[in-house]
Amino acid sequence: MANVYLSFLGTSDYIECHYLTGDFKTPALVRFVQEATILQSCTEWSAEDRIIIFTTEDAEKKNWKDDGHRDFRTKEAKRCEGLETRLKKLALKTPFKNIPIKPGYDQDEIWQQFDAVFDVLNPGDNVIFDVTHAFRSIPMLALVVIQYARVFKSVTLKGIYYGAFEALGSALEVKAMSEERRNAPLVDLTPLAQLMDWTVATDRFLKSGDTALMGELAKSSVANILKGCKGKNADAQAIKNMQNPLKQMSLMLSTCRGRDISPVAEKLKQAVAACRDMELLLPPFKKLFNRIEEGIKDFSGNYLADGFAAVRWCCEHNLIQQGFTILEELLISFVVKETGGDESDKNLRDIASQSFKIISLKIQKKPDEWKKPAGKSENIDITKRMIAFILSQGDIFAKYESICTLRNDLNHAGNVDNAKPVANADDFAKKLKELYEAAECILTHCQC
Repeated sequence: MANVYLSFLGTSDYIECHYLTGDFKTPALVRFVQEATILQSCTEWSAEDRIIIFTTEDAEKKNWKDDGHRDFRTKEAKRCEGLETRLKKLALKTPFKNIPIKPGYDQDEIWQQFDAVFDVLNPGDNVIFDVTHAFRSIPMLALVVIQYARVFKSVTLKGIYYGAFEALGSALEVKAMSEERRNAPLVDLTPLAQLMDWTVATDRFLKSGDTALMGELAKSSVANILKGCKGKNADAQAIKNMQNPLKQMSLMLSTCRGRDISPVAEKLKQAVAACRDMELLLPPFKKLFNRIEEGIKDFSGNYLADGFAAVRWCCEHNLIQQGFTILEELLISFVVKETGGDESDKNLRDIASQSFKIISLKIQKKPDEWKKPAGKSENIDITKRMIAFILSQGDIFAKYESICTLRNDLNHAGNVDNAKPVANADDFAKKLKELYEAAECILTHCQC
Protein backbone atom coordinates (compact mmCIF):
# COMPACT_ATOMS: atom_id res chain seq x y z
CA MET A 1 0.00 0.00 0.00
CA ALA A 2 1.39 3.37 -1.05
CA ASN A 3 0.79 6.85 0.31
CA VAL A 4 -0.60 9.39 -2.15
CA TYR A 5 -0.84 13.16 -1.75
CA LEU A 6 -3.35 14.91 -4.03
CA SER A 7 -3.93 18.61 -4.47
CA PHE A 8 -5.20 21.15 -6.99
CA LEU A 9 -3.24 24.25 -7.89
CA GLY A 10 -5.08 27.50 -8.50
CA THR A 11 -4.19 30.56 -10.53
CA SER A 12 -4.05 33.35 -7.93
CA ASP A 13 -0.88 35.25 -7.02
CA TYR A 14 -0.67 33.79 -3.52
CA ILE A 15 0.74 35.76 -0.59
CA GLU A 16 3.27 34.24 1.79
CA CYS A 17 2.18 33.19 5.25
CA HIS A 18 2.67 30.51 7.88
CA TYR A 19 0.18 27.65 8.12
CA LEU A 20 -0.35 25.97 11.44
CA THR A 21 -2.42 23.24 13.04
CA GLY A 22 -1.92 21.66 16.44
CA ASP A 23 1.83 21.40 17.09
CA PHE A 24 2.70 21.96 13.42
CA LYS A 25 3.70 25.29 11.90
CA THR A 26 5.58 25.91 8.69
CA PRO A 27 9.13 26.93 9.67
CA ALA A 28 9.17 29.75 7.10
CA LEU A 29 6.67 31.78 5.12
CA VAL A 30 5.24 29.86 2.16
CA ARG A 31 3.25 30.98 -0.86
CA PHE A 32 1.66 27.62 -1.53
CA VAL A 33 -0.39 25.76 1.04
CA GLN A 34 0.81 22.54 -0.58
CA GLU A 35 4.23 23.19 0.93
CA ALA A 36 2.59 23.22 4.35
CA THR A 37 0.49 20.08 3.99
CA ILE A 38 3.35 18.19 2.36
CA LEU A 39 5.70 19.21 5.18
CA GLN A 40 3.06 18.16 7.66
CA SER A 41 2.24 14.77 6.13
CA CYS A 42 4.81 13.59 3.58
CA THR A 43 8.34 14.15 4.86
CA GLU A 44 8.68 10.53 6.04
CA TRP A 45 7.30 9.05 2.84
CA SER A 46 9.40 6.86 0.57
CA ALA A 47 10.15 6.68 -3.13
CA GLU A 48 7.27 4.21 -3.46
CA ASP A 49 4.80 6.93 -2.53
CA ARG A 50 3.47 9.70 -4.79
CA ILE A 51 2.75 13.44 -4.70
CA ILE A 52 0.41 14.61 -7.44
CA ILE A 53 -0.66 18.17 -8.19
CA PHE A 54 -3.52 18.70 -10.63
CA THR A 55 -3.17 21.81 -12.77
CA THR A 56 -5.23 23.48 -15.43
CA GLU A 57 -3.30 25.00 -18.32
CA ASP A 58 -3.59 28.43 -16.70
CA ALA A 59 -2.54 27.18 -13.25
CA GLU A 60 0.49 25.44 -14.71
CA LYS A 61 1.68 28.64 -16.37
CA LYS A 62 1.01 30.92 -13.41
CA ASN A 63 1.88 28.82 -10.38
CA TRP A 64 3.51 25.51 -11.29
CA LYS A 65 6.27 27.16 -13.29
CA ASP A 66 8.38 30.10 -12.13
CA ASP A 67 7.61 33.75 -12.83
CA GLY A 68 4.04 33.14 -13.90
CA HIS A 69 2.54 36.41 -12.64
CA ARG A 70 2.93 39.99 -13.78
CA ASP A 71 3.19 43.15 -11.76
CA PHE A 72 -0.19 44.86 -11.65
CA ARG A 73 1.29 48.26 -12.45
CA THR A 74 4.30 47.61 -14.69
CA LYS A 75 2.94 44.48 -16.41
CA GLU A 76 6.44 43.01 -16.12
CA ALA A 77 6.88 39.37 -15.11
CA LYS A 78 7.32 39.02 -11.35
CA ARG A 79 10.28 37.04 -10.09
CA CYS A 80 8.71 34.25 -8.04
CA GLU A 81 9.24 30.55 -7.69
CA GLY A 82 6.49 28.23 -8.83
CA LEU A 83 5.35 25.21 -6.85
CA GLU A 84 7.50 22.86 -8.89
CA THR A 85 10.64 24.70 -7.81
CA ARG A 86 9.46 24.93 -4.21
CA LEU A 87 8.86 21.18 -4.03
CA LYS A 88 12.30 20.47 -5.48
CA LYS A 89 13.86 22.52 -2.69
CA LEU A 90 12.12 20.35 -0.07
CA ALA A 91 14.43 17.51 -1.16
CA LEU A 92 11.74 14.88 -0.59
CA LYS A 93 12.30 11.17 -1.08
CA THR A 94 8.88 10.96 -2.69
CA PRO A 95 8.55 11.76 -6.41
CA PHE A 96 6.11 14.46 -7.44
CA LYS A 97 4.52 15.59 -10.68
CA ASN A 98 1.71 17.69 -12.03
CA ILE A 99 -1.15 16.24 -14.06
CA PRO A 100 -3.08 18.46 -16.49
CA ILE A 101 -6.85 18.69 -16.04
CA LYS A 102 -9.66 20.63 -17.68
CA PRO A 103 -11.00 23.77 -15.95
CA GLY A 104 -14.42 22.21 -15.28
CA TYR A 105 -16.54 24.69 -17.18
CA ASP A 106 -19.16 22.10 -18.14
CA GLN A 107 -20.31 18.62 -17.15
CA ASP A 108 -18.00 16.85 -19.61
CA GLU A 109 -14.98 18.61 -18.14
CA ILE A 110 -16.09 17.81 -14.60
CA TRP A 111 -16.26 14.11 -15.49
CA GLN A 112 -12.81 14.38 -17.05
CA GLN A 113 -11.59 15.81 -13.74
CA PHE A 114 -13.23 12.91 -11.95
CA ASP A 115 -11.49 10.37 -14.17
CA ALA A 116 -8.15 12.15 -13.84
CA VAL A 117 -8.23 11.90 -10.04
CA PHE A 118 -9.65 8.37 -9.94
CA ASP A 119 -7.10 7.06 -12.45
CA VAL A 120 -4.07 8.08 -10.38
CA LEU A 121 -5.23 6.00 -7.43
CA ASN A 122 -4.16 2.38 -7.06
CA PRO A 123 -5.88 -0.30 -5.00
CA GLY A 124 -5.10 0.09 -1.31
CA ASP A 125 -3.61 3.60 -1.50
CA ASN A 126 -3.60 5.81 1.60
CA VAL A 127 -4.72 9.27 0.49
CA ILE A 128 -4.01 12.78 1.76
CA PHE A 129 -6.11 15.43 -0.02
CA ASP A 130 -5.47 19.19 0.06
CA VAL A 131 -8.45 21.09 -1.37
CA THR A 132 -7.35 24.64 -0.48
CA HIS A 133 -6.82 25.93 -4.00
CA ALA A 134 -9.59 23.84 -5.49
CA PHE A 135 -11.92 25.79 -7.71
CA ARG A 136 -15.59 25.59 -8.71
CA SER A 137 -16.85 22.05 -8.06
CA ILE A 138 -13.52 20.55 -6.97
CA PRO A 139 -14.13 20.31 -3.20
CA MET A 140 -17.32 18.32 -3.78
CA LEU A 141 -15.61 16.35 -6.53
CA ALA A 142 -12.79 15.46 -4.15
CA LEU A 143 -15.15 13.90 -1.60
CA VAL A 144 -17.11 12.03 -4.27
CA VAL A 145 -14.00 10.63 -5.95
CA ILE A 146 -12.58 9.47 -2.63
CA GLN A 147 -15.83 7.75 -1.66
CA TYR A 148 -15.96 6.13 -5.09
CA ALA A 149 -12.34 4.99 -4.88
CA ARG A 150 -12.87 3.63 -1.40
CA VAL A 151 -15.50 1.29 -2.84
CA PHE A 152 -13.83 0.32 -6.11
CA LYS A 153 -10.16 0.51 -5.12
CA SER A 154 -10.28 0.08 -1.35
CA VAL A 155 -8.32 3.29 -0.78
CA THR A 156 -8.10 4.75 2.71
CA LEU A 157 -8.60 8.45 3.36
CA LYS A 158 -5.98 9.63 5.82
CA GLY A 159 -6.83 13.32 5.71
CA ILE A 160 -8.47 16.23 3.89
CA TYR A 161 -7.02 19.68 4.59
CA TYR A 162 -7.86 23.27 3.83
CA GLY A 163 -5.58 26.25 4.42
CA ALA A 164 -7.81 29.09 5.61
CA PHE A 165 -5.71 32.02 4.39
CA GLU A 166 -8.81 34.23 4.32
CA ALA A 167 -8.93 34.08 8.11
CA LEU A 168 -6.07 36.61 8.10
CA GLY A 169 -8.05 39.23 6.21
CA SER A 170 -7.81 40.75 2.73
CA ALA A 171 -4.72 40.46 0.57
CA LEU A 172 -3.81 44.10 1.28
CA GLU A 173 -4.19 43.54 5.04
CA VAL A 174 -1.99 40.44 4.97
CA LYS A 175 0.73 42.21 2.96
CA ALA A 176 0.84 44.88 5.66
CA MET A 177 1.23 42.31 8.44
CA SER A 178 4.48 41.34 10.06
CA GLU A 179 5.73 37.81 9.49
CA GLU A 180 4.90 36.86 13.09
CA ARG A 181 1.22 37.67 12.56
CA ARG A 182 0.77 35.82 9.28
CA ASN A 183 -0.47 32.59 10.82
CA ALA A 184 -3.26 30.97 8.83
CA PRO A 185 -5.06 27.92 10.26
CA LEU A 186 -4.74 24.61 8.46
CA VAL A 187 -8.17 23.07 8.87
CA ASP A 188 -8.66 19.31 9.07
CA LEU A 189 -11.80 18.47 7.08
CA THR A 190 -11.44 14.72 7.60
CA PRO A 191 -14.43 14.65 10.02
CA LEU A 192 -16.65 15.60 7.05
CA ALA A 193 -15.61 12.42 5.29
CA GLN A 194 -16.09 10.48 8.50
CA LEU A 195 -19.56 11.96 8.78
CA MET A 196 -20.30 10.68 5.28
CA ASP A 197 -19.16 7.21 6.39
CA TRP A 198 -21.34 7.32 9.48
CA THR A 199 -24.27 8.59 7.41
CA VAL A 200 -23.92 5.69 4.96
CA ALA A 201 -23.55 3.24 7.84
CA THR A 202 -26.58 4.66 9.64
CA ASP A 203 -28.61 4.51 6.44
CA ARG A 204 -27.61 0.87 6.01
CA PHE A 205 -28.56 0.23 9.62
CA LEU A 206 -31.96 1.87 9.28
CA LYS A 207 -32.82 0.25 5.95
CA SER A 208 -31.29 -3.22 6.22
CA GLY A 209 -30.63 -3.66 9.93
CA ASP A 210 -26.95 -4.25 9.20
CA THR A 211 -24.89 -2.76 12.02
CA ALA A 212 -21.55 -4.30 11.00
CA LEU A 213 -20.27 -1.21 9.16
CA MET A 214 -21.17 1.01 12.10
CA GLY A 215 -19.21 -1.32 14.35
CA GLU A 216 -16.11 -1.02 12.18
CA LEU A 217 -16.44 2.78 12.13
CA ALA A 218 -16.80 2.88 15.90
CA LYS A 219 -13.43 1.17 16.14
CA SER A 220 -11.55 2.98 13.37
CA SER A 221 -12.85 6.51 14.05
CA VAL A 222 -11.14 6.70 17.43
CA ALA A 223 -8.12 4.50 16.77
CA ASN A 224 -5.67 7.40 16.52
CA ILE A 225 -7.05 9.09 19.63
CA LEU A 226 -6.68 5.93 21.67
CA LYS A 227 -3.22 5.30 20.30
CA GLY A 228 -2.08 8.79 21.22
CA CYS A 229 -3.40 8.61 24.77
CA LYS A 230 -2.67 4.90 25.26
CA GLY A 231 -6.35 4.03 25.52
CA LYS A 232 -7.07 6.44 28.38
CA ASN A 233 -9.50 8.78 26.62
CA ALA A 234 -12.85 7.82 28.17
CA ASP A 235 -14.99 9.28 25.36
CA ALA A 236 -12.96 7.58 22.62
CA GLN A 237 -13.04 4.32 24.53
CA ALA A 238 -16.82 4.57 24.88
CA ILE A 239 -17.19 4.93 21.09
CA LYS A 240 -14.85 2.00 20.51
CA ASN A 241 -16.85 -0.06 22.98
CA MET A 242 -19.82 0.20 20.63
CA GLN A 243 -18.10 -2.02 18.09
CA ASN A 244 -18.84 -5.38 19.62
CA PRO A 245 -22.54 -4.87 20.50
CA LEU A 246 -23.14 -3.27 17.09
CA LYS A 247 -21.56 -6.25 15.36
CA GLN A 248 -23.35 -8.73 17.60
CA MET A 249 -26.72 -7.06 17.03
CA SER A 250 -26.43 -7.60 13.29
CA LEU A 251 -25.11 -11.16 13.61
CA MET A 252 -27.69 -12.06 16.24
CA LEU A 253 -30.62 -11.20 13.99
CA SER A 254 -29.18 -12.48 10.72
CA THR A 255 -28.42 -15.86 12.36
CA CYS A 256 -31.58 -15.99 14.52
CA ARG A 257 -29.89 -16.16 17.92
CA GLY A 258 -33.13 -15.86 19.84
CA ARG A 259 -31.66 -16.25 23.33
CA ASP A 260 -29.23 -13.42 22.72
CA ILE A 261 -31.79 -10.83 21.61
CA SER A 262 -32.44 -9.21 24.98
CA PRO A 263 -28.88 -9.15 26.42
CA VAL A 264 -27.26 -7.92 23.20
CA ALA A 265 -29.91 -5.24 22.65
CA GLU A 266 -29.43 -4.06 26.22
CA LYS A 267 -25.64 -3.86 25.80
CA LEU A 268 -26.07 -1.85 22.61
CA LYS A 269 -28.51 0.54 24.27
CA GLN A 270 -26.05 1.10 27.11
CA ALA A 271 -23.14 1.63 24.69
CA VAL A 272 -25.09 4.17 22.62
CA ALA A 273 -26.31 5.99 25.73
CA ALA A 274 -22.71 6.30 26.94
CA CYS A 275 -21.82 8.10 23.70
CA ARG A 276 -24.87 10.30 23.31
CA ASP A 277 -23.72 13.49 25.05
CA MET A 278 -19.94 13.25 24.98
CA GLU A 279 -17.94 16.30 23.91
CA LEU A 280 -15.82 14.27 21.49
CA LEU A 281 -18.77 14.00 19.10
CA LEU A 282 -19.58 16.86 16.75
CA PRO A 283 -23.29 17.83 16.65
CA PRO A 284 -24.06 15.98 13.36
CA PHE A 285 -22.63 12.77 14.83
CA LYS A 286 -24.88 13.10 17.86
CA LYS A 287 -27.92 13.13 15.58
CA LEU A 288 -26.75 9.89 14.01
CA PHE A 289 -26.40 8.32 17.43
CA ASN A 290 -29.95 9.44 18.17
CA ARG A 291 -31.10 7.54 15.08
CA ILE A 292 -29.36 4.41 16.32
CA GLU A 293 -31.12 4.79 19.66
CA GLU A 294 -34.43 5.22 17.90
CA GLY A 295 -33.84 2.00 15.97
CA ILE A 296 -33.35 -0.11 19.10
CA LYS A 297 -35.78 1.58 21.50
CA ASP A 298 -38.35 -1.25 21.27
CA PHE A 299 -36.02 -3.75 22.93
CA SER A 300 -36.98 -3.65 26.60
CA GLY A 301 -35.43 -6.72 28.23
CA ASN A 302 -38.66 -8.75 28.30
CA TYR A 303 -38.26 -11.97 26.31
CA LEU A 304 -41.71 -11.74 24.68
CA ALA A 305 -41.55 -8.01 23.89
CA ASP A 306 -38.00 -8.33 22.59
CA GLY A 307 -38.96 -11.33 20.47
CA PHE A 308 -41.67 -9.33 18.76
CA ALA A 309 -39.31 -6.34 18.47
CA ALA A 310 -36.84 -8.65 16.69
CA VAL A 311 -39.53 -9.87 14.29
CA ARG A 312 -40.61 -6.28 13.69
CA TRP A 313 -36.95 -5.43 12.97
CA CYS A 314 -36.84 -8.29 10.45
CA CYS A 315 -40.01 -6.99 8.77
CA GLU A 316 -38.60 -3.47 8.52
CA HIS A 317 -35.19 -4.59 7.24
CA ASN A 318 -36.28 -7.30 4.79
CA LEU A 319 -34.89 -10.18 6.87
CA ILE A 320 -37.92 -12.26 5.94
CA GLN A 321 -36.61 -15.78 6.47
CA GLN A 322 -35.09 -14.80 9.81
CA GLY A 323 -38.38 -13.17 10.79
CA PHE A 324 -40.37 -16.36 10.24
CA THR A 325 -37.78 -18.41 12.12
CA ILE A 326 -37.72 -16.08 15.12
CA LEU A 327 -41.52 -15.81 15.19
CA GLU A 328 -42.03 -19.59 15.16
CA GLU A 329 -39.46 -20.12 17.90
CA LEU A 330 -40.96 -17.25 19.90
CA LEU A 331 -44.34 -18.99 19.98
CA ILE A 332 -42.67 -22.16 21.20
CA SER A 333 -40.82 -20.17 23.89
CA PHE A 334 -44.12 -18.60 24.90
CA VAL A 335 -45.84 -21.96 25.36
CA VAL A 336 -42.93 -23.40 27.36
CA LYS A 337 -42.56 -20.37 29.61
CA GLU A 338 -46.26 -19.83 30.24
CA THR A 339 -46.72 -23.48 31.22
CA GLY A 340 -44.02 -23.18 33.88
CA GLY A 341 -40.99 -24.43 31.96
CA ASP A 342 -37.58 -23.08 31.02
CA GLU A 343 -37.71 -21.92 27.39
CA SER A 344 -34.08 -22.95 26.91
CA ASP A 345 -34.88 -26.61 27.76
CA LYS A 346 -34.62 -28.53 24.48
CA ASN A 347 -36.87 -31.36 25.65
CA LEU A 348 -39.63 -28.93 26.60
CA ARG A 349 -39.28 -27.09 23.32
CA ASP A 350 -39.63 -30.35 21.42
CA ILE A 351 -42.75 -31.18 23.42
CA ALA A 352 -44.23 -27.74 22.71
CA SER A 353 -43.54 -28.14 19.00
CA GLN A 354 -45.07 -31.60 19.04
CA SER A 355 -48.08 -30.30 20.94
CA PHE A 356 -48.87 -28.01 18.02
CA LYS A 357 -48.48 -31.01 15.71
CA ILE A 358 -50.81 -33.15 17.85
CA ILE A 359 -53.50 -30.46 17.61
CA SER A 360 -52.96 -30.30 13.86
CA LEU A 361 -53.51 -34.06 13.57
CA LYS A 362 -56.55 -33.82 15.90
CA ILE A 363 -55.22 -36.56 18.16
CA GLN A 364 -54.99 -34.51 21.37
CA LYS A 365 -57.27 -37.04 23.10
CA LYS A 366 -55.27 -40.06 21.87
CA PRO A 367 -52.01 -40.16 23.86
CA ASP A 368 -51.25 -43.61 22.45
CA GLU A 369 -50.71 -42.02 19.07
CA TRP A 370 -48.35 -39.33 20.35
CA LYS A 371 -44.77 -39.81 19.27
CA LYS A 372 -41.73 -39.30 21.48
CA PRO A 373 -40.94 -37.18 23.44
CA ALA A 374 -44.58 -36.21 23.99
CA GLY A 375 -45.60 -39.85 24.16
CA LYS A 376 -43.16 -40.78 26.90
CA SER A 377 -44.98 -41.52 30.14
CA GLU A 378 -43.10 -38.84 32.06
CA ASN A 379 -43.97 -36.22 29.41
CA ILE A 380 -47.67 -36.95 28.89
CA ASP A 381 -48.87 -34.58 31.64
CA ILE A 382 -46.61 -31.81 30.32
CA THR A 383 -47.94 -32.39 26.82
CA LYS A 384 -51.56 -32.25 27.99
CA ARG A 385 -50.86 -29.02 29.85
CA MET A 386 -49.26 -27.45 26.78
CA ILE A 387 -52.08 -28.56 24.49
CA ALA A 388 -54.66 -27.10 26.85
CA PHE A 389 -52.72 -23.84 27.05
CA ILE A 390 -52.37 -23.55 23.25
CA LEU A 391 -56.10 -24.11 22.78
CA SER A 392 -56.81 -21.41 25.35
CA GLN A 393 -54.91 -18.78 23.40
CA GLY A 394 -57.46 -17.82 20.77
CA ASP A 395 -56.42 -18.85 17.26
CA ILE A 396 -52.69 -18.94 18.05
CA PHE A 397 -52.62 -22.53 16.78
CA ALA A 398 -53.82 -21.42 13.34
CA LYS A 399 -51.22 -18.64 13.24
CA TYR A 400 -48.49 -21.07 14.25
CA GLU A 401 -49.45 -23.46 11.45
CA SER A 402 -49.33 -20.66 8.90
CA ILE A 403 -45.95 -19.54 10.21
CA CYS A 404 -44.55 -23.09 10.02
CA THR A 405 -45.87 -23.63 6.51
CA LEU A 406 -44.31 -20.42 5.23
CA ARG A 407 -41.05 -21.00 7.09
CA ASN A 408 -40.87 -24.50 5.61
CA ASP A 409 -41.48 -23.09 2.15
CA LEU A 410 -38.64 -20.60 2.64
CA ASN A 411 -36.21 -23.09 4.15
CA HIS A 412 -36.72 -25.50 1.26
CA ALA A 413 -36.40 -22.76 -1.36
CA GLY A 414 -39.93 -23.37 -2.63
CA ASN A 415 -39.28 -27.10 -3.15
CA VAL A 416 -42.20 -28.23 -1.01
CA ASP A 417 -44.89 -30.86 -1.57
CA ASN A 418 -45.88 -31.19 -5.21
CA ALA A 419 -43.04 -28.76 -6.04
CA LYS A 420 -45.51 -25.90 -5.60
CA PRO A 421 -44.55 -23.13 -3.17
CA VAL A 422 -47.28 -21.83 -0.91
CA ALA A 423 -46.48 -18.18 -1.54
CA ASN A 424 -44.99 -15.94 -4.19
CA ALA A 425 -41.71 -14.26 -3.39
CA ASP A 426 -43.31 -10.85 -2.99
CA ASP A 427 -45.98 -12.22 -0.59
CA PHE A 428 -43.69 -13.34 2.23
CA ALA A 429 -42.99 -9.88 3.69
CA LYS A 430 -46.70 -9.03 3.79
CA LYS A 431 -47.62 -12.38 5.36
CA LEU A 432 -44.84 -12.08 7.97
CA LYS A 433 -46.13 -8.67 9.04
CA GLU A 434 -49.71 -9.91 9.25
CA LEU A 435 -48.80 -13.01 11.25
CA TYR A 436 -46.50 -11.24 13.70
CA GLU A 437 -49.10 -8.52 14.36
CA ALA A 438 -51.82 -11.12 14.93
CA ALA A 439 -49.58 -13.23 17.18
CA GLU A 440 -48.51 -10.17 19.17
CA CYS A 441 -52.13 -9.23 19.79
CA ILE A 442 -52.99 -12.70 21.01
CA LEU A 443 -49.91 -13.29 23.15
CA THR A 444 -49.95 -9.88 24.79
CA HIS A 445 -53.75 -9.80 25.08
CA CYS A 446 -53.98 -6.55 23.16
CA GLN A 447 -57.17 -5.08 21.78
CA CYS A 448 -56.69 -5.66 18.07
